Amino acid sequence: MRGLNSASFRHAWHALYDASNPAHRADRWSVDGVAWVKERHVYWGDAVSFQVETHRLSHAAPKGGWTLLVVIERWWGPDRARAVREVEWAKMLEGSAEKALAWMRRQGAGR
Repeated sequence: MRGLNSASFRHAWHALYDASNPAHRADRWSVDGVAWVKERHVYWGDAVSFQVETHRLSHAAPKGGWTLLVVIERWWGPDRARAVREVEWAKMLEGSAEKALAWMRRQGAGR
């Protein structure tokens, strides 16, 4: 994994998301000391619809704690069978990206 917005990070993140939250039904869960919170905001219109899904991963530690935000944005036109645009990005809200990436690697992600 090179960084938070690399393809390898997104692939590893999705693999961990799928493994830790089967069928993506939970809105709050934890993985190896990290609290994971998912929120989804949706607008359905006649001509355009969108969904913004946010994931906040927080590792509380006296030294070296961090909070990572991952955002998945999807847009649909009148044909809701396929998205016309999908964007994903990640940003550290607190702490260092290196510590968050190291935690991801320990989960077996990104190998």
